[in-house]
Amino acid sequence: MTKDEQLLLQEIEKYRTLLNKKAKNTPLISDEMIYFSHKLDELLNKYQSLTSKTPIRH
Repeated sequence: MTKDEQLLLQEIEKYRTLLNKKAKNTPLISDEMIYFSHKLDELLNKYQSLTSKTPIRH
């Protein structure tokens, strides 16, 4: 796993955790929740793009 992949995974986990914590007390249709959701989607797409270009290592 590359350093970029590791950093992206850490950021994805950070936003996933924030989104889950906020979901307990924040309405799902709120600016904050929409921001976290969009940010998480953006990071996941970036990670998917990065990993699809990287050959599978055995």
